[in-house]
Amino acid sequence: MSDLLNEYYNENKSNIEGIDSLGKIYKTTRERIVKHINVDNSIKENMKTAAADLYFLYYSSLSYIKDKKNNNEFLENVRNNMIKLVKTDEFKKEKISSGLNDKLSMLYSINFIKQLNENVKKNREKNQNSGNEKMNEIVNNAMASASKKMEAADKIEKLMKTNRPGGGSASRDDISLDKLIDLTDKVLTVENAENIISTANKLFDIMPKFTKKMKTRSNTGELGGYYKTLHISNVLSRELAMPDEIFYSKIINGFTGKEKMLLSEGAYYVLLDKSGSMYEGDKTVWSRSVALALFKIATMKNRKYFLRFFDNKPHELMDKPYEIVNAILTVEANKGTYIEGALETSISDLKNTKLSSRTNTVIVITDGEDKINMDSILKRLSKLDINIISVMINGYNEGLKKISNKYLNAKLNDDGALRLLNIAKSF
Repeated sequence: MSDLLNEYYNENKSNIEGIDSLGKIYKTTRERIVKHINVDNSIKENMKTAAADLYFLYYSSLSYIKDKKNNNEFLENVRNNMIKLVKTDEFKKEKISSGLNDKLSMLYSINFIKQLNENVKKNREKNQNSGNEKMNEIVNNAMASASKKMEAADKIEKLMKTNRPGGGSASRDDISLDKLIDLTDKVLTVENAENIISTANKLFDIMPKFTKKMKTRSNTGELGGYYKTLHISNVLSRELAMPDEIFYSKIINGFTGKEKMLLSEGAYYVLLDKSGSMYEGDKTVWSRSVALALFKIATMKNRKYFLRFFDNKPHELMDKPYEIVNAILTVEANKGTYIEGALETSISDLKNTKLSSRTNTVIVITDGEDKINMDSILKRLSKLDINIISVMINGYNEGLKKISNKYLNAKLNDDGALRLLNIAKSF
């Protein structure tokens, strides 16, 4: 097999036109790809060329496949598979996302060479036929595996980066390539993970894209409408250029000022029940998809997003995109439910942040029916501007209902999720 891969080793001819395969960018790309995976040195060079060709095929609109046959038998095999690939509807769809997207194009190439490397080793260990027909099968399987992972990665990127209405990127801390690869592997291996990601993106796609800005009057902040004021510092410039008789009249009756509004939207703080009962039926997929959709809304509205799982105790607080998505996809459900402890912790968290003066929204998603000390929580809430939205899944909690600004009996379908998301957007 290694002889086939390294035939005409010194040539290593690229299969694409439109990109200078002898240039610095192409050479650098070849080396970037293999930094993420250990490849047998005896087969590395041809693999690097094949992977780099595929990177530019996905990344650049200028690249296209050479018509001329490649003298290297392995690279000729790859060329023939590339010709078939670009004719598929799947490639045309993937190219929309991968075009000028370094991470997706690199992720495809890395997974291609990784799968190719594994398949070659397995074939060698079994002492199977290493001829052209077998190599064609190995290359084709590697391309199919890489495409599947790029599709999953595209869903993750779509979730974590959103364009705000009116234009402009609302991306959070940019996720690294290594973390994107890690999340992609989890989406394809962890139970329900792919379904959770897909459902969250679907919910956001079908949800109305309006945003409601919560505002309070302030001397600083965003401009709003007009109003009457006796404070000279707040009046329109033209008001000061009036004839004397009008000017003195306005001193008594008021000048026209430009009202200023201070955006008062604080954080979305999601408390997500992970007790054992939440793993029943559709509870896990629905609740975690909603939590991800809320994360996406927060991104779009440029609001802070906190996530804390709880069962019989509150768990670690998360506010970074990678750790939020990673936890939602991988944290297992177990143990009991302690809603009061989770609420008390969320109030303390918000009280101790710079967001304490703003309107924060705590969203509790649970199926727990444990008792809550309403007096204690209501006393603490009275001192802070915090709204509570409670989502009860297949149950009823009287105490939780009494302390909530909005209490919902969840319907575990798209309509139930959209109802919650639209309520959350209005808070």
